Amino acid sequence: MKKLLLALLLTSTSLFAEEIKVHVPGMVCQMCVQGMQKQFKSAVIDVEKDVLVDLDKKIVTVKTKEVLTDEDIKKRVQNAGYNAKKIIRVAKIETLKPKKLEVPKKEIKIKK
Repeated sequence: MKKLLLALLLTSTSLFAEEIKVHVPGMVCQMCVQGMQKQFKSAVIDVEKDVLVDLDKKIVTVKTKEVLTDEDIKKRVQNAGYNAKKIIRVAKIETLKPKKLEVPKKEIKIKK
């Protein structure tokens, strides 16, 4: 029961603050993917799930844990060796604080 409550509590904190898509021409290989993941690592919760790179479409999708400015996004992309051609803010969600789960207490009577 404790493990279930802990799992529920942990999953409730994995909301993101913002989802952005960045058009980055010139990305062609796995090294490009790793470069983008490295640059956005501090802005996301899980770099493998929250920084997705589509090499065919030249789009980097980032689900951030905090709202980033356009300048910050451009700087991160530039630090990876590329230029951000277009930034699209897809979704903005307030990060919710986890609610404290209360388990009802139940009295157990032992018959003699």
